[in-house]
Amino acid sequence: MLIIIAGVSVAAYMACMNVGKSQEKAQIEKVEVKEEATKVAEDKTTETTAADEKKTVEKKSIRLGLDLQGGVNIVYEPKLDRVPTVDEMSAAQTMIQKRLDAKGYTEAEVSLEGKRKIRVDIPGVEDPQKAIEEIGAAGMLKFLDQEGKEIVTGTNVTKATANGIQQNGVSKIVVSIEMNKEGTKLFSDFTKKSIGQPIYIMLDETVLSVANIESHIADGKGMITGDFTTEEAKSLADGINAGALPFTLEAVNATSIGPKLGMQALNTSIMAGAIGLIIILIGMIAVFRLCGLAADIALVLYTGINILILSAMGATLTLPGIAGMLLSIGMAVDANIIIFARIREELMIGRSVPAAIEAGFHKAFSAILDGNVTTFISAIVLYMFGTGLIKSFATTLGIGVIVSMFTALTITHILVKSFNGMNIKNPAFYAAFKKVEQGGPKS
Repeated sequence: MLIIIAGVSVAAYMACMNVGKSQEKAQIEKVEVKEEATKVAEDKTTETTAADEKKTVEKKSIRLGLDLQGGVNIVYEPKLDRVPTVDEMSAAQTMIQKRLDAKGYTEAEVSLEGKRKIRVDIPGVEDPQKAIEEIGAAGMLKFLDQEGKEIVTGTNVTKATANGIQQNGVSKIVVSIEMNKEGTKLFSDFTKKSIGQPIYIMLDETVLSVANIESHIADGKGMITGDFTTEEAKSLADGINAGALPFTLEAVNATSIGPKLGMQALNTSIMAGAIGLIIILIGMIAVFRLCGLAADIALVLYTGINILILSAMGATLTLPGIAGMLLSIGMAVDANIIIFARIREELMIGRSVPAAIEAGFHKAFSAILDGNVTTFISAIVLYMFGTGLIKSFATTLGIGVIVSMFTALTITHILVKSFNGMNIKNPAFYAAFKKVEQGGPKS
């Protein structure tokens, strides 16, 4: 058990050393794996995507949020009289994300807020106006021939959808594209004389797809086929729709946070957490002795597991996220205190150490479960309905609650039983208490 705890602690330490490093080295470190894919359709009415696609394999680590690293926060709203549809907002989100990636802001995060707002967090940028100008307000979708001449634009595209079809008894995921009246004529003229030639679909300067014209498309309805997954097809459809949005985006709010202030906040939070954790470790041993030592070991393991999970998720750490971690540490300690209080009560009435340990964990279980379940439900609600920093708090709190229950009810139990198995039978080693006898309490 101690070897496992030591291993987790070392791994957690290494994860801590990597916190934020990805942002110092050209944002997140990526290994690009280039795959050649030639996708040929058997149906003469389809278009086939043939492109060099880049897939990124990210080395995940804990990232620093905007409030810790510094950067710019921008909130966009569509300039539209009606409420935009979910698909329109998703397409707008995709457009902004692709544009940020093309500009090199690979650590930027784009998220939807409610039904009309898009929140953009860009770490490492100090000037909000510069970021707004670089992102722009609308995506430019263009269909180009192999010489770079424009065929149709986003204004000619009605919609793009990812759906499934049956081809020769085989289910396939495709991306369907529909043109308006003007686009139908332009596309018909091009495909009639360009069978076998490629067509490039571009959003701004990003190539979304390169398709081969397999037949004359006279009705303005084409399909891009290939070995798509559902997510890949949806991403391509969102990218095409992003350049065909019926509205522009307006920046309604922009704020910046200096990196110096963010790092000061991070260092202060870490120092406060470390001091609090040390005080807790000492206090647990002073009050609960061997039980306290077991709780301290489990608490160290809890901290290590928590950090490793956040690192594996590639989670973004913010000040509210740190608060969620510290709160879950408090809940882990509280669970151990409830257990040890029950053990002490059993020892006070004269039960043996093994019996007191089992009874203590059994009696404390329901109280610990109730408290943690209600907190976990709160974390889920916050994550579902919250935005930005609130989600960060909910994430760390939810993970912490689950891990704290595991360490308190399992790891601490194993360690306390192990101490008893080492022939440490004196009840005084497990808690400070006064034994209650029939004649009253005696020292």
